Amino acid sequence: MSQSADENKQRPLSLLNDFYIDFLGSLIPGLFAIVIGVAALSWSGSILCYSISSFSKSSLSQKDVVPTLEEQIIKWRDIGLGPYGNICLLLVASYVLGSIFYRQDPKKPDYKSARRIWRDPKLSKQDRDRLAVQPTSEHGTDVTEYDSQFPYFYLKEYLEGRGLNHLTRWVPWSGRNQETWKYRTKMFINLLKIRLQYLVPERCKDIIRNEAHVRMATSVWYASKFLIILTGTAFVMTCLTYLFAQNYSILSVMLFDLILFVFAFYIKFKIEWFAHYLRVREVVYVLETADFASRLGHQLYQEDFIKTAK
Repeated sequence: MSQSADENKQRPLSLLNDFYIDFLGSLIPGLFAIVIGVAALSWSGSILCYSISSFSKSSLSQKDVVPTLEEQIIKWRDIGLGPYGNICLLLVASYVLGSIFYRQDPKKPDYKSARRIWRDPKLSKQDRDRLAVQPTSEHGTDVTEYDSQFPYFYLKEYLEGRGLNHLTRWVPWSGRNQETWKYRTKMFINLLKIRLQYLVPERCKDIIRNEAHVRMATSVWYASKFLIILTGTAFVMTCLTYLFAQNYSILSVMLFDLILFVFAFYIKFKIEWFAHYLRVREVVYVLETADFASRLGHQLYQEDFIKTAK
């Protein structure tokens, strides 16, 4: 097959992969953040403005009913560019905000997740010895952010502990041999991805899917942190409004803000239980695809990765 034919074959797959990763990594987290954030801040802000306006005219009595969420939706529905224009504006804003989350360092949620797994009291010592993230210091009893750097120091031990010994030949470092740590680099996985995309792009669908899921998980984690601040601010704003107006109708708004705050915190908490697993699975898929492609005769030039470890 000619080089131009290879490029024509890879171009549609590349565009589809980029769209898939952007959709899950940027648009979905951005939409998640904007919908919940606007719902919390707009209602709380409207209640605050309504209370201040009512108080400036006369004291807000207990009989006064503050605007409901349904009334807020009806009020804002016809403002802007119309239904279709507002949807387009929402998608653009979601993509822009989601892109900010997408560009955040995935190390932070990965570290939080790896540390939570390491601290799991259900794990035995044998189970911890098989983890990809372990304390690199002999005097350390807990994993640090340095220990969880990708790809992981104890990746080879992780593979060996699960019987994936055929993949260990691709990993030129060992967590229990500090002299080999200098061969550990993030570009190790990226170079394998580049070569696999060039040689067997049709076999990289699972790799792309795993990468997209990792990106979505980390982006939603950052979006949840953002929402915790927004919903917390909305809750405090509503509490101050209640103290200012002394109207029991505001309690429903406080409950709504509190529910959104707990929901954002819950999403962040749950992601920290599986984000690390997603990143480890991504590495295993890349290594397995590379190993099997090399067995089928595709030249990946493995010596580029392991010659320095000899």
